[in-house]
Amino acid sequence: MFFQFSFLLLFFDLKLRRKGFNKIFIEYSKKYSFYKEINLKEAELKDKIDRINLEFDILDIVCAWYPRKADCIHKTFLGYRRLRKKYGIEVDMVVGVRKFPLEAHAWLIRKNHNILDSEFETNKYKIVLSSLEYRKG
Repeated sequence: MFFQFSFLLLFFDLKLRRKGFNKIFIEYSKKYSFYKEINLKEAELKDKIDRINLEFDILDIVCAWYPRKADCIHKTFLGYRRLRKKYGIEVDMVVGVRKFPLEAHAWLIRKNHNILDSEFETNKYKIVLSSLEYRKG
């Protein structure tokens, strides 16, 4: 899993540099929107959540060891791809900004709840971009 995420991160980073954020955001929003959510029983859902948490822990390690800077954008895009494609979990990528001090942050949302970050962390940002906008047209 570590090497798989390492390769995904490397290829994503190269693609991001070549095409730019806007094109990649629209591409991912549309490309992975076709994976429909799978209804699971409670026991299956708990097992799936445990595996997802482990994968996100591994993704954090991969991003920390990546020789170039891998930020929330990288984690958000790779997490979005993984959750929608592999697990069929309906999530949305969002980007928020804060005026003072000027900051931007990206994270995943599922049914108005954060996946990667705590609500406390992301409440200080105003959402300016969401993959839901591009999925709906």
